[in-house]
Amino acid sequence: MSDPDIILSLFNKIRSRFPAFFLQSEGQKRLYLNSGAGSLMVDSCLQAINSSAAYLNPMPGQITPAERQTLEFQQQVRQLVADFIGASGPEEISFHFSTTAALFNLAYALRSLFKPGKNLVVTDLDHFANISPWESLGLAQGAEIRRVKLTPELMLDRTDLIHKLDRDTVLVALTGASNALGTIPPLTDLISDIKQKSGALVVVDAVHLAPHAPVDVREFGCDFLAFSGYKIFGPMLGLLYSRQETQDRLAPYRVETNQVALPYCWEQGMLPNLNLAGLKGALEYLLELGRAVRPRESSAPARKIFRLALEAIKKYEQDLSLYFLERWKKLQSPRLRLYGIENPARVVSRTPTFALEVDGLSPAELKKLFWEKGGIIIADGNHYSAVVVRHLKKSALNRVSLAHYDGPDSIDLFFDCLENILSH
Repeated sequence: MSDPDIILSLFNKIRSRFPAFFLQSEGQKRLYLNSGAGSLMVDSCLQAINSSAAYLNPMPGQITPAERQTLEFQQQVRQLVADFIGASGPEEISFHFSTTAALFNLAYALRSLFKPGKNLVVTDLDHFANISPWESLGLAQGAEIRRVKLTPELMLDRTDLIHKLDRDTVLVALTGASNALGTIPPLTDLISDIKQKSGALVVVDAVHLAPHAPVDVREFGCDFLAFSGYKIFGPMLGLLYSRQETQDRLAPYRVETNQVALPYCWEQGMLPNLNLAGLKGALEYLLELGRAVRPRESSAPARKIFRLALEAIKKYEQDLSLYFLERWKKLQSPRLRLYGIENPARVVSRTPTFALEVDGLSPAELKKLFWEKGGIIIADGNHYSAVVVRHLKKSALNRVSLAHYDGPDSIDLFFDCLENILSH
């Protein structure tokens, strides 16, 4: 049985783990097709938040049992995150209010590198969380900001990236997957090229990649990587990986009494223990899924189990994408436009995230019609990937974004509603 078939065999059980999948709104069923803006929470996340509220001490410590329990709990969560992304250890993982906050903290910590004569490289494929921090701090410190363009096919222009690198490039910011289009750039190859030509630090925004495919920081070769708990079936929380060897370059904003060592130097004030508990519950769900995918390897290290789960999700979601593209092609309506990878042969380079428009309807109007006619929630706007939208000379686009708790039935409901909208 292939991994996609395994996900299908587990599908009813998987969907039952997400209480909010089908909710009622004023007596009407609703379908959530906006996981790119934030995934649904898995039941183990919700349960962990509730149970931890009763026993966790606000402050970790070494003396009392409650303090030691909280210290051990926080270390367990750091280790789980390290295993999830392939970090060397828990000291490379820090917690932040959000990914955007984590990347602003990182930009501030690296500000001494951004001198006149130096340059930073950002890409037009990115979410603004991985553009604005570098523009803000880089320009304030006198560095040049260089932007990597998109190809006519809306892919990252690799030639332009290499052209913009030199020995004065101190940092390159890349996305793991486009928040608007779902496009997955070849990170390992790109980072290898960057290191060979410039030796620059590389920061990866993996927010949109993390729920859809394995993330391995050592395989990628990046120096920093950020992602969000609320995109991987957990609560709002920003996670930052900082490679231990970069510590001598960092001067983070730090309360004087905080420890200087990683990861504590990153964290201002008390950690949100309830959010950490929810994150732990979400990651433990992915471990359960990985063990179900390959029961014979259920005693393997957590890193391998996470990879099994995400590889199975990736393959299953590729089938979802193929089905979505097949249904889209069958409509053959001149009013429809899809942006991003449409070629089924290249489906491995995308997540099940689809930017689209219907001629004659604004994105806000289309979103409203999907809700009124089908109880379906899709997105409108620039999805914080405003450069992509500007590149297309648009002010906004609609987006349908699926996750592994969606199935062909979700896609069928979407297209049934779309056909209804087009016919009227």
